[in-house]
Amino acid sequence: MNKKSIKKRPVIVGVGQYIHRPEESFEIKKPLDLIGTAVDRAAEDSGVPALVRKLDSLCLINMLSGDYHDPLGELGRRIGIHPRSQAYTWVGATAPQWFVNRTVENIVAGRVRLALICGGEAFYSKRQENKAKGAAGWDWNFPQKQPWMVGDMRDPLTALEMKYGLFLPMHMYPFFENALRSSQGQSLEQHRQELGDFLARFSEIAAGNPYAWFPERKTSREITEVTEINRMVSFPYTKYMCSIMEVDQAAALFMTDEETAVELGVPRNKWVYVLGSGDASDIWHVSQRSNFYSSPSVKAAADKALEEAGVSLEEIDHFDLYSCFPCAPRITRNMLGLPKTDPRPLTQTGGMPYFGGPGNSYALHAICRMVEILRQDATKLGLVQALSWFISKHSVGVYSGDPRDSRPGSIPSQGHQAGLDRLEGPPLVEEASGTAEVETYMLLHDRESRPTSGVIIGRLEDGRRFLAKPEKDREVLQAMTEEEFVGKRGKVRHEQDFNIFSFNH
Repeated sequence: MNKKSIKKRPVIVGVGQYIHRPEESFEIKKPLDLIGTAVDRAAEDSGVPALVRKLDSLCLINMLSGDYHDPLGELGRRIGIHPRSQAYTWVGATAPQWFVNRTVENIVAGRVRLALICGGEAFYSKRQENKAKGAAGWDWNFPQKQPWMVGDMRDPLTALEMKYGLFLPMHMYPFFENALRSSQGQSLEQHRQELGDFLARFSEIAAGNPYAWFPERKTSREITEVTEINRMVSFPYTKYMCSIMEVDQAAALFMTDEETAVELGVPRNKWVYVLGSGDASDIWHVSQRSNFYSSPSVKAAADKALEEAGVSLEEIDHFDLYSCFPCAPRITRNMLGLPKTDPRPLTQTGGMPYFGGPGNSYALHAICRMVEILRQDATKLGLVQALSWFISKHSVGVYSGDPRDSRPGSIPSQGHQAGLDRLEGPPLVEEASGTAEVETYMLLHDRESRPTSGVIIGRLEDGRRFLAKPEKDREVLQAMTEEEFVGKRGKVRHEQDFNIFSFNH
């Protein structure tokens, strides 16, 4: 490696996080208020408080709880900057790690010297504001795409998926969870116990994180037992298993290269290197996937990041795997080949049900936390993985306080993505009839934890896939929560523009 390339090795030099819990309406804040504080903290953390004035690149993650006409301009005015390069994403939770990966390329290519990556949400403030106005809960408008936005702009849903009411993560992730349980040969009780034990370990980590929204330990039983405060949301998920979006949290980090870090006077003990990065996508729409218990693209993204870093998965000391619902980190774990008995925790923050899930910005907190941990021992390695939408796309970064003679730049991703692009799921039919089998399913519940509706993804005898509603029978819906219905056979018919699945009795 030549001397010039060493000087261009990308480093994170400052990180900041902020949590805000307003008790009164006069304490409420907007997302950019929170982000501004996180930026100030990141600058202070770098040891060079005036760092923000040296910026030439601003990367802002899409905000769901704020309605800003010009978010980049407003943030720039708040923190007093006019960067040469600015970018704002559409919806997608890979954005923090994707911005890091993109900034690495820009730093190495000489397009960027000092970048700020930041994001945050103020959903809790929004709820408090609405409460003060006498409104119930909080509402938000789904962000519209704009031509000046960056990143992946693909629509996450097909018309057929939306027709069956599949709009939100709580609608989609149960498909993966129920399929994962069946693929592992678990009974419902064994699966429930695994979910509780798995998440209890996450809550222990959240309990020690000062930026966690719920910094308290929960037992496996507390997580799985359906109670008045821990109601069933969408089978098999209770409230304590789901990401909590109703938070006020923000994070920010500064990235530069070694040479610029020295020029700016950032102490060496603040530097954490980005050794490798990778991005990859699966078959984009859920109903078209090959199956619902794997994600080939997360292995591709991780393999690329590890290859670029020149390290193996076994050498990674610290992980933070995206954890919106418990199936997400467990599918990632399985795809990476990590055994369930691996002693290394899969989260550094405490996970999104307990740390909090601030919209698209969660992974930025994971990266900031990873930087703090790696500063304590520069010889250690950390891996952060983020995903977008419904386990649709992954972004991975490998970090260390030691450059390990890594070369700056990236390995082209075309080879990693090419094989994924050739994958196909089974044929999908809109109108289905005949003998069929359940491939996976989801159920929604009311506030009394009673199942009220659901969607089945099934297969006809010739292998074609379809979406259907289960027959309107409360006993059937309740039975779907008490016994394994993946693999159950029955009949599907098409009536009144929907497929209806009836089970054999």
